[in-house]
Amino acid sequence: MPTTAISATDLTPRVRRSEDCARSPQSEAATEIALALMGIGNLPDALFAETASWERSDAPCAVGHAAIRNGLATQSAPESLYVDQVVTHGRAATVSGRLTRDGTGTMMFCHVLRFTDSSCHTLAQIVSFERPDRV
Repeated sequence: MPTTAISATDLTPRVRRSEDCARSPQSEAATEIALALMGIGNLPDALFAETASWERSDAPCAVGHAAIRNGLATQSAPESLYVDQVVTHGRAATVSGRLTRDGTGTMMFCHVLRFTDSSCHTLAQIVSFERPDRV
């Protein structure tokens, strides 16, 4: 998995990770991708397959580099973010936790990342959910 230009550790205290999160290169890369999807960091166009898609709970599905780039441009960084769980297996990864955006309160998030193959160099599909935390 390629890494983005910014590391989660560079954002402390805004971004925190559960001590239970794995620290493998795959989970670190998945976390950095998820952070960029939430407005923290950048993702290179080369990361996306030509027909990659990004399905979000709050927006229409974006298909292709340009549409995904447009979707990323609308993302504003949260005030705070806590990564609770990162799971990687084969050509898939999930990153989930809680975040706080200005004026919206605490939200739960989950990003499901599906790559074209197990090398995890090219994203084929992203599915992202955010919903209010009801604790």
